[in-house]
Amino acid sequence: MAFRARTAAAALAIGFMAPGGSPASAAVPSFSCSGPLSPAERVICSDPDLAALDRAVAFAYRNKFDGLPVESGNALEEVVKSLVFTQKAWLKHRDSCGANRGCILKAYEVRKSSLAAGDNAKDVPCRDVVGAVQAAIYVKECVAVATETHPPCNADNACELIISHNIFRCGGLGDGAPKSCAAYTAPARESPSRFYPKFGTNSFSIGICSGISPCSTM
Repeated sequence: MAFRARTAAAALAIGFMAPGGSPASAAVPSFSCSGPLSPAERVICSDPDLAALDRAVAFAYRNKFDGLPVESGNALEEVVKSLVFTQKAWLKHRDSCGANRGCILKAYEVRKSSLAAGDNAKDVPCRDVVGAVQAAIYVKECVAVATETHPPCNADNACELIISHNIFRCGGLGDGAPKSCAAYTAPARESPSRFYPKFGTNSFSIGICSGISPCSTM
């Protein structure tokens, strides 16, 4: 009887082991799973694979800031702003998946690829990162302020490239700038360091703005 009890206990323990023989990992994303969460975040918090992807994207996003080149103040601000704008829009796009795991998984895989792309790599299209609707808005705003013969106003380009262009052009238009430039030229409401992911806190996901979801307006 005691042997059967020990055997049953051993079988139960094996049931909680991952295929590699280690205990099954809990779902621990880069953000806190306590408090109010969006439907997408609730799915991530219950899924170890999605949580691991969230940590990977958070790490890649932080590395983008860590790897920024030393540039003039204005140029660096454009790069930082473009990263933050894109991340906010991507979070909104991810949360639009609701509880659809497949949709959430695809959003993470695309964002991870876009953040990991090197300087000489082909851009991950903006439409794939933030969705066709938001990408079209960035392109429309790009066309409205473009003066070059070949501006980067194409949703096949990286969002950061389009947004950096918009920030630069809007900054030089002054009072003649279109209304869409207001978001691009407004002073940052938070220090860029606020957008560095810190594992175990909400700074990467729901902490970007007050409330459950990322900013709906930039």
